[in-house]
Amino acid sequence: MPTLGIYLHIPYCLHKCGYCDFNSHPENREESEVYVPALLSEIDYYAPRLAGKMVSTVFFGGGTPTLLPPASLDIILGSVKNHFNLSSDCEITIEANPATVERETLEQIRSSGFNRISIGVQSFDAEELKLLERVHNEEEIHTTIGRARLAGFDNLSLDLMFGLPGQSPVKWKSHLRQALEKKPDHISAYSLTIEPATSFFKLQERGLLQLPPEEIQLEMFQDTIEILQSAGCQQYEISNYAQPGFESRHNLNYWDNGEYLGLGAGASSYLNGERFKNTLLPSRYIREVQTQGSAVESTETLAPLNAMGETIMLGLRRLNGIAIEDFENRFQISFKNVYGKVIDPLLNEGLITLNQNHMALSRKGLNLADSVILKFMA
Repeated sequence: MPTLGIYLHIPYCLHKCGYCDFNSHPENREESEVYVPALLSEIDYYAPRLAGKMVSTVFFGGGTPTLLPPASLDIILGSVKNHFNLSSDCEITIEANPATVERETLEQIRSSGFNRISIGVQSFDAEELKLLERVHNEEEIHTTIGRARLAGFDNLSLDLMFGLPGQSPVKWKSHLRQALEKKPDHISAYSLTIEPATSFFKLQERGLLQLPPEEIQLEMFQDTIEILQSAGCQQYEISNYAQPGFESRHNLNYWDNGEYLGLGAGASSYLNGERFKNTLLPSRYIREVQTQGSAVESTETLAPLNAMGETIMLGLRRLNGIAIEDFENRFQISFKNVYGKVIDPLLNEGLITLNQNHMALSRKGLNLADSVILKFMA
């Protein structure tokens, strides 16, 4: 039976951080009380259309999902379970921020069936948290992680961010070591990127925000790999590390270019070769779902060459790369015929490896991943 990932977007936050370009909006309790029934209606709309697919992962993201009352999260997850065919070992993740979850909340969402939690730590330093406009402090990080473990979450991921303005490699290594002291099962370690339409972008344009030099960021990336792998967290994607068996199956489905259904304001889907995206504004999303069952704003069917390029773009993010046989079976075409002229120069430069049936980024290529991937998108 074909497998499917389901993503549910909860768009509300206590505060939109300066670097964030996700579809997040200030907490609105009155609106969120209507948003939940809209999500349930959208679940009703899509369930009959996907009856033949097995759901292997469910992911509640945001925004900050834990701003919703635990009872609402329980109702939404219950509806997903009732309407879709979930696998017996379905990975069910919820994102949480340290300032938004009490002990009772964590216990309730764990008992509802969430079996994986991803906590947005970002930094263990008070000044860096202030710079990032995070609403939590260092103490709340430690408290929340402890509460999550006590609530029964035995699959715990921490998000960290490096390459911050003024951050040194020494400071970054201290964050990694503090994170490892918590014995997480998974760590996502992202470099700060300045995205358009964020307040950080405006500050950078005015010369008021400067990231560390590229060579310092590269040093931090290399430190990340070495420190986390020495602690048993194997790098399996450019920015993701896990103890054996604790890789994010939901994200692996994305990187494998698998099918997924996105529910909620701004959520994206990929089904039957078609990509489609919901309208961004929660109030408009609610209105459209109430009147027509769904809130799709745009659709796109990828041309074969674009679909192949996207499969490579996503697959090269994984450390084990792309299985060429799977690629050829999927697209019914010779991999070498399509990309032979791209591969040879990259091999000569030592940016990729080609072993038997797999193509992957080399250690050198990982440092230049974006530029390598662009070669396949031309």
